[in-house]
Amino acid sequence: MSYKPVVAYDGTEGSFAGSITEITRYDGNRAGYVLKGRINGVTDAKITYFGYDPDARYGDTVSIEKCTFRKPSNDYIFNSELYYKADGIFLSAASAENVHITHTHTRFIRNKLADFRSYMTERLKAETDEDAGGFLAGMIFGEKRELDSEIKTSLYRSGIGHILAVSGLHVSIIAILLMSVLRKANVNRFISYGIMNVMLISFVAMANYPVSAIRAAIMMDLFHGARLLHRQNNSLNSLAIASLIILTAQPYAIFDAGFLLSVSGTFGIAVFATFMTKNMKYETIPQIIAKDLMTAICTSVSVFPISMIFFDETSMISPAANVLLVPLCTISMVNGLIFVITGGVLPILYPAKILTGFVIAVSRRLADVRLFHLPHGSDFTAQLLIFLGFAVLGVYFIAHSRKAVAVSAALAAAVYGITAASLMHIHRNELTVAVVGKGKNAAAVVTYHGMADVIDLTGHYKNPRYVQRYLTVNGYDNVSHLVLTNKAEERWLSYLEEFEFIGISGKMFMADGNEVRDGGVYFFGKDGFSIERDEYTITYRSGVLTVSGMGEDVVFLTSQADIPETSSYTIRCGSRAESIAVPPGVKDIVLDEHNNCFEMILSENGSSIRSL
Repeated sequence: MSYKPVVAYDGTEGSFAGSITEITRYDGNRAGYVLKGRINGVTDAKITYFGYDPDARYGDTVSIEKCTFRKPSNDYIFNSELYYKADGIFLSAASAENVHITHTHTRFIRNKLADFRSYMTERLKAETDEDAGGFLAGMIFGEKRELDSEIKTSLYRSGIGHILAVSGLHVSIIAILLMSVLRKANVNRFISYGIMNVMLISFVAMANYPVSAIRAAIMMDLFHGARLLHRQNNSLNSLAIASLIILTAQPYAIFDAGFLLSVSGTFGIAVFATFMTKNMKYETIPQIIAKDLMTAICTSVSVFPISMIFFDETSMISPAANVLLVPLCTISMVNGLIFVITGGVLPILYPAKILTGFVIAVSRRLADVRLFHLPHGSDFTAQLLIFLGFAVLGVYFIAHSRKAVAVSAALAAAVYGITAASLMHIHRNELTVAVVGKGKNAAAVVTYHGMADVIDLTGHYKNPRYVQRYLTVNGYDNVSHLVLTNKAEERWLSYLEEFEFIGISGKMFMADGNEVRDGGVYFFGKDGFSIERDEYTITYRSGVLTVSGMGEDVVFLTSQADIPETSSYTIRCGSRAESIAVPPGVKDIVLDEHNNCFEMILSENGSSIRSL
């Protein structure tokens, strides 16, 4: 499917008819579908559609008589256009009318595998507990939605989040277990090869075809195919062939974080680590630990640039955590796989429950240590990291010397570390007013000298997520004050949920409510509140928020109010933003879908604005 002919329908009305290729179910009897069919009966396309869930199945046909086609929109917390584009999905169906879903009773195997996955996920949780079962389902099926968000964050912060992506480790375990059984049963090697391929295809389908699993299955097929034909397998060649096959079938997979992490991680383990540890012995326990640690370091170095581009933060404890915790996860996974393969008839999950509980507990401890994870910071540092990564890669291919590679990697790490630390220091010592939110909704985050104050102005349910991301990306794990000016009772719980790893050290101001929950919560009325610091002040009265500092006044308006003509900036937000009048001569910003996330750097030498 070509990109330009499909996106030409962006913003137009039309019809669509196609079959369901992916299903994601939500609460409230709602579901999201990926549909493969034709726009207006003419143009082949894959689109997304969110609507009522009539218990649709893979292969069922969906007919949309009328809808508006939209390109997936991007915002501060999620680049949906890039995410869907990587899967060949270029449009979504909005404002759909007269939608008809017809049950076709096709895709029998795909539907049965999906049913089996759902059934076994529930069995895993029933035989262990909610956390351990969700973790096992994540490791075996890549089903991350069954895992508590706090546990998921802990796993990624500790550097073992990759265990939740169905990839080489999963495929290797299945292939090793299956081929060992077939070998002991004296099954013909060609027949064994065929059985292994059937099993891998079924497993990839059950995991819903993640690109990392497809890459691993292709490489495993090439490995055993080479042995079958008495040929030598080359990991770099196999990786290149697998990548070429995937990108030929889906060129836009080059934008997919899962694909890039899978390729870079495999290069780190199979190529880079093999090269760097070639002369290291693997006999005594200290030698085994040293070599495994070096392998983990090489893998972490390989995926580090990709992680910094796609994620808010990345783990610095990853090599040690992988050496200590991944073996325990592997044992748990094997235990779980045996349970799944036998249909859940054997009560054998107690070891997996104990081990996953231990891994979760350790991950939580590691996630709480600030030094163990590095924030994303500015886009410039991520781009610099990619450049340095390619420079080290060039040294590897050109010099092919372990010493030269080690020196170039150390220099690259030093350059990146000094640059990132310098930029972070500069940013933390600037008086910054960040505006984050969706559309006309806004929360203000005021930061200076490592302190952060958060003022939620509109009470939108997504505001806590925007604030959490801004704080995480910029390395803040503590908020001095949290102020809720709208829908305070509802948002209070939302912020506590999002601030799992962010503390609130000062006061929490709420605009409504009847009782004080603890000594740190204060309610305010029409008189508002004031936060005073040496360099700046934050005041809120009658629906007007003013941040004053460095000779500048930034005024946030959610309704009509009298403001001084000496104000430097006005920021109009909320449902009535466009109707609010401001004095002439004031720099005025109206929040909308295209202008809603930015930073204002206040300075006596002149302020500046940069988009997020």
